[in-house]
Amino acid sequence: MATALRLPSLLSSRAAPTTAARATIRGNRAGSFTHRVAAQPDDTTATTSTTPAPPAGFTPPVPKRFEVKPGQSNNIAGAALALPFRLGTGVFVLGYGVTLVDANEISPDQYALDFQGRKVKETSKVGQCPRPAKPIEIYEFEGCPFCRKVREMVSVLDLDVLYYPCPKGSPTFRPKVLEMGGKRQFPYMVDPNTGVAMYESDDIINYLAKTYGDGSVPIMLKLGLLTVSN
Repeated sequence: MATALRLPSLLSSRAAPTTAARATIRGNRAGSFTHRVAAQPDDTTATTSTTPAPPAGFTPPVPKRFEVKPGQSNNIAGAALALPFRLGTGVFVLGYGVTLVDANEISPDQYALDFQGRKVKETSKVGQCPRPAKPIEIYEFEGCPFCRKVREMVSVLDLDVLYYPCPKGSPTFRPKVLEMGGKRQFPYMVDPNTGVAMYESDDIINYLAKTYGDGSVPIMLKLGLLTVSN
C-alpha cells in the first residue's frame, strides 16, 4: 500500500510562498539542497491602541495659583530667618576640607575627582574621633526644629544613630520617652555606650561634640533661637 509523503511548506518546492515567510530551495549536482528563508511582515496582524479612560465619576482638579495660607506669613518669615545661619549645616562632616594634589598622591584604588590634570583630595577629622560601639538612640519627630538641629549635628559627626519617630499622638515611642525620662519632651537622647540620657537639643549637641568629636560645635548650631527653624 503506497503512502503519500507530505512535506512541510518550508521544505516542499511546490508549496506556495506565504506572507509570513518565503522559502527558496535550490539544488546542485550533488543532490544537496540549500534553504533560504526571508522573513516577511505579517499583513494580517492588526495594531490597536487603547487610551485609558478615567473612572466613572472622576472630576479633574481645578488648577490653583500658589499662595500662602492666610495667617501663615509671619510663621514663614520667622522660619526663614535662620536660613543664613544654617545654610550648609550637616552637608559636610567635621573638619571637611579639599586640596588639589598630584595624581600620584592618590592610591589607584581610591576615588578622586579630576580637576585640570590634578586630583581633588578630601579629608576630615571624623577618622580621628571616637566612634560609638553601639548606635545612639534619639527619640524625635520630623516637624520639631530642635530635633532637626540634633540631626544635623549627627550628620556633622557622621554617627550611627537609631531614630525613634515620635509624632504627635503616636502610641508607640512617646509613652516610652515619658517612662524613661519623666517628660514628654523632644528630642530625647540615650547613649547605651556611656549610659547618658538627656533632653534639650543644645545639651545633646554639646554632649555629642565632646564625646564623639573634637569638642567644637558649628557656629550655625550654637546661636540660640537664631538657629532654630521649622
